[in-house]
Amino acid sequence: MGALFPVKCPHCGASTAVAPEVFHRWWPPQGRSELAASLPGKVLPDQEARAAFSTICPSCDGPLSLILTLKCGLLSALVSRPGVPGARSLESMEPNEVSRVEVYRPDRPVAAPLVVLPSKLPKDFADRLKRLAEDSVRPERGDTAAAGCRWLLDEVLTDLGHPATVAAKPPTGFWARLFGPPRRPETGLEARLRKACEAGKLPRWAQKQAEGLDLEARSPSGSAKAYVDYLAAVLRAGYPGL
Repeated sequence: MGALFPVKCPHCGASTAVAPEVFHRWWPPQGRSELAASLPGKVLPDQEARAAFSTICPSCDGPLSLILTLKCGLLSALVSRPGVPGARSLESMEPNEVSRVEVYRPDRPVAAPLVVLPSKLPKDFADRLKRLAEDSVRPERGDTAAAGCRWLLDEVLTDLGHPATVAAKPPTGFWARLFGPPRRPETGLEARLRKACEAGKLPRWAQKQAEGLDLEARSPSGSAKAYVDYLAAVLRAGYPGL
């Protein structure tokens, strides 16, 4: 069982007693925390240091971080190295060898948002792009997400004051035969992006990056996230400070 330390569980609020189960990290008398395995040979045995152990609340099974302040000589004795077991075990620790006990609930890692948008962006645009961002990381929904970004960009440009534009037709006839194959005609979406940039509604990169993404083309699933990131950047640029 090992030494038991009375604590109040930050999960359930119960007054209980816990035993350290795994030694993870330690804090030297001065400096940042280090892995437990780095401790031997780094400190004087009589120095005090703080050490982080994991344990479980016996009342609710909630995971806990137990921070104990104790002599470095005892901490060093707890560390096992390849082929060399620790001189002492956690079960042999005595409560009177610990001068301070702290207990914390480990912070759960917070996943980074899939897209970062202005807080006051038009709600319809924000909600739809968040759904597209979720689809973009699902391989089976990648094509749908990329197409949805193109449709949403069309609506964003309309909202910014650039209505639908008829795509340019490729030149034909004598001049086409004289000067060779025509350049790829500008699509309606590309023309509207260009006009939005020229009018100062969007920065110049919005047009150049869209050309790189080829917004009218069917995209492979793997590039769907690039469409989401691009459209999120366009929204941040087109609706600043709302």
